[in-house]
Amino acid sequence: MTLSELLACRAAVAGDEPALAWSRPAVTLTWAALDRRVTAVAAALRRVTEPGQRAAVLISPSPDYVVAFLGALRAGLVAIPTGPERRASVLADAEPSIVLATAATVLAVRRFLATLDTCGHRVLAVDAVPDAPVCPEVRSAAEDVAYLQYPGGVMVTHANVLANARQAAGVLGRTTVVTWLPPSDPLGLLLGVAVPVVAGLPAVICPELPAGPAGLGSAGTLVRADDPDLDRLRTAFPPGALRACYVVAEATALVACGRPVGQRVAIVGPDGRRRPAGDVGEIWVSGPNVARGYWKRPEESARVFCALLPDDDEPRWWLRTGDQGSLDGSGELCVTGRDLVAGCRAEDLEATAEQAHPAIRPRAASAFALPGDQAVVVLQLADGVVPLRGEVERAVRHAVSVRHGLTLRRVVVRPSSSGDGLW
Repeated sequence: MTLSELLACRAAVAGDEPALAWSRPAVTLTWAALDRRVTAVAAALRRVTEPGQRAAVLISPSPDYVVAFLGALRAGLVAIPTGPERRASVLADAEPSIVLATAATVLAVRRFLATLDTCGHRVLAVDAVPDAPVCPEVRSAAEDVAYLQYPGGVMVTHANVLANARQAAGVLGRTTVVTWLPPSDPLGLLLGVAVPVVAGLPAVICPELPAGPAGLGSAGTLVRADDPDLDRLRTAFPPGALRACYVVAEATALVACGRPVGQRVAIVGPDGRRRPAGDVGEIWVSGPNVARGYWKRPEESARVFCALLPDDDEPRWWLRTGDQGSLDGSGELCVTGRDLVAGCRAEDLEATAEQAHPAIRPRAASAFALPGDQAVVVLQLADGVVPLRGEVERAVRHAVSVRHGLTLRRVVVRPSSSGDGLW
């Protein structure tokens, strides 16, 4: 069974019921209407592609995005959900046979593709495709890759996404899903597309929320929040409604919402052995939602996705997340941070970098490990500042060296969101 096959079942038994709704523009699709448009796109794709080829979705979050994604799956293609960031690098790595756009953006997409070294992609405007009564059947196996999840190029199979959607539905219960996460986000794709199809739950997809508590409305349960001021969010929800969740793209999306959901989680020490309750170590995950590996990166896939624990009751593969955490006596997962970067906590390096110069945007620095026990820091400038790039870079290097005794391999300074900055 695949996501697109489940959609056909929903359309057959509950065709007139609402499936997905968008707040802006106000659009509601029933299961039958969604299935009809998915069939039309799949039929158009079958005429110009072969099963197993890749289709990139270059569409803004909208009904057309969901139709394009599910249409690619129904045609037996490997979908590539994309957001506005890193599209050039994603297309270069994934090498899609076709790019999905809309009639309003097809010319802009063609111009963008012409700037790439890997130009020559066929482009299909999904909203211009006429309805088709049937689509030539493509039977995808459960272990076939359904889509590639970037930036890592994670190969998510049909079985993976169905398993994680069932796990997430078990946490949500019978409810209406409300999300403002775009479908290019792993959790946005899970909550806004997969969970509604698998569990038969209606979903409302919002492009964004207005600032402040008034914009939060009266949604029942919030499972992820990126706003650092959680006290403001709590004013809009009843006690217990705000719950943190742990999301890992290599595990399709959702791993835990408090306790792990339908999967195993182990805390592992540097010696590769399981740590007791309360100890902090690397978070390892095993379950049907863990993806196959990384696209075109077999060595890294083997290292990350094929770990073994010597004290397992039976042999099983484990995913090494690179994140740090602990399990309490009841099995509740507490995430404490990311893996060490050149012997330092990533959060410590990021805090030092952010405080090194007043022109750096708050909470806009990230530290990453490089081979050979080296590190790189990527940061963004605050709006309205025009410092010299070298000035900021020198300040960050000096602060990290003094506080952590570490020489950064590279400091990447990105301009502010308003585009200010001297390069």
